[in-house]
Amino acid sequence: RELALPGISNPSYLALSQNGTMMYAVMEDMEYHGNAGGGVCAIKCRENSLEILNSRGTTGTLPCHVTLDEEAGVIYAANYMSGSLSMFPLMPDGSLGEMSDCRQHKGKGPNTLRQEGPHVHFSGLSPEKDGIWCVDLGLDRILFYGIDVHTMTLSHRPERDMLPKGTGPRHFVFQPGNAHRMYVVCELSSEVFAVNILKEGCQILQRISSLSAPNDKSSCAAIKCSEDGRFLYVSNRGDDSIAVFRIDPKNGLLHLVQIEKAGGRTPRDILVLKDMLLSANQDSNTITCFYRNEDTGILTRRTGETSCLPYCRPHCIAPLASSIPPLNTLPFRLSILRAEARITFLMSVRLNSGLEV
Repeated sequence: RELALPGISNPSYLALSQNGTMMYAVMEDMEYHGNAGGGVCAIKCRENSLEILNSRGTTGTLPCHVTLDEEAGVIYAANYMSGSLSMFPLMPDGSLGEMSDCRQHKGKGPNTLRQEGPHVHFSGLSPEKDGIWCVDLGLDRILFYGIDVHTMTLSHRPERDMLPKGTGPRHFVFQPGNAHRMYVVCELSSEVFAVNILKEGCQILQRISSLSAPNDKSSCAAIKCSEDGRFLYVSNRGDDSIAVFRIDPKNGLLHLVQIEKAGGRTPRDILVLKDMLLSANQDSNTITCFYRNEDTGILTRRTGETSCLPYCRPHCIAPLASSIPPLNTLPFRLSILRAEARITFLMSVRLNSGLEV
């Protein structure tokens, strides 16, 4: 079932509240209400409808990621094209307040085609919630900003920045249960970095390819960790595959277990559940479903389990509720963010009937 949502343009990423009643989406545009920049939108999720509470301009162009800090009451938007990070306070009803800060990056990287300037692709809160890491693909850097929740402003702390040149970092995840272990996926080099986050700085433990063989036409996209912190999953666009890594429980190093074809073109995002994985394949307009072995991490394609979404170009896939039931207790609801001006909900996933849209 599709829930049309007039008033939202080019949504490309979303963040959901813990109780599933609020959703925030960036609008990946170059212009917002006649001014340069994209937008971010606050959406109320009701039983059978969606309601836009309000939206705000991000100042930065082509925002591609949104981060929600419910505890502090803050939303962050990563502006890809202009290379900046925008900060917004949340109002008591969940709507967005006026932008309180915007940090503009400067510089460039060695890749003249992709790194001619800063390109912020992602932001993620530190486990201690004392700051936010900002991933800049254009600068080959992950920058750290301290957060002042009283003034709703950010302050750059360059001593905690990281990553070498030429990698093009895109997203990262922290290992569940280990607040000091970060895994960074690099779009341009098709690599994953294992990083120790320390008070005195960051220590790179490992860099490992997400491909079985070099492929100049492939680039990494999503990186997700299993809930138990034992396995890491990375999607490869171009190679159209999903790399599975086992995480060494002693030192956090990655060991390649499997590279499985995604079953569609350009797997932009993936969702790792208890015993399954969903892949959102942007250029084939499909969602593919895999069994996930909880003991080995290995994926097995569910034959015939492909949801075709005509013209939707899925960009982001996320659970609507904060608690995900195991496969045999479905149905549950998922949200799929569309590239057009609508958001689709996958209403159920069933063992005997596949994905129903």
